[in-house]
Amino acid sequence: MKKEIQNYIIQHYLHLISSKEKLAYKHAHSLLKIDQNEDIDKIKRVYFKAGWLTKDENALSLLNNGLEKFNEDTATLIMRNHASEIFFNYCPNCGKLARTPTAKQCRFCYCDWH
Repeated sequence: MKKEIQNYIIQHYLHLISSKEKLAYKHAHSLLKIDQNEDIDKIKRVYFKAGWLTKDENALSLLNNGLEKFNEDTATLIMRNHASEIFFNYCPNCGKLARTPTAKQCRFCYCDWH
């Protein structure tokens, strides 16, 4: 699956995954944000309390091969289980994938299909 399609699915159809996968996704992306801060231990405590980080081994096992592999597997799973619910919004002019499922203007050729 092309990276562009994978990112589109992850960004717009994450609501179609299981709670375990959502927990793993939140955990991984929260760690990315934490790494940019100075007081990591304090922030981790807050994130665990808020539910953005987890100690759930089942969810964490999904991240064993890294975030990129997790995203790839998750996008593939969403496509396999929910293909009929996914709308790929392609520009009618240049045929490239729009930024969102509801976009009405192409970010590449600036075609407007309002």
